[in-house]
Amino acid sequence: MKRSEIISAHREVIAAYMVEHYRIVLECGGKVQYKLYIWEDGELEGLEGPQGDNSWLKARDMEPRELFYVCTIGSPYFDPWDCTDHAAPDDEEEREREEREIIDWCVDEYKAAIDEKLDAVIEDAEREEEYDY
Repeated sequence: MKRSEIISAHREVIAAYMVEHYRIVLECGGKVQYKLYIWEDGELEGLEGPQGDNSWLKARDMEPRELFYVCTIGSPYFDPWDCTDHAAPDDEEEREREEREIIDWCVDEYKAAIDEKLDAVIEDAEREEEYDY
């Protein structure tokens, strides 16, 4: 199977992984990113790294399965207060509560757009496959 076909076949599990790890990225203030890979049998593999990291996963020489890159999940230097029109409250409990609400809202927006994001990933894979020899 081609990369685009594998991603399409496992779309739901990929979407769930992306949403779950996007929340982690936001909770870490965008200081981390996750690179998502999928094995040809549908098993997902993630690589956590600092924001902007350019390392990648590679299958071991004796690995019988092929590994495909899916996407990078990140939000560089996320500040929840950039998503609102008011400053952070002075009260620590109130600030933490509002931060959770902002992150929840951001994750909901990400989840609402996940189909479009996956469509773009699949289209990119199809374009690359056109030029693979």
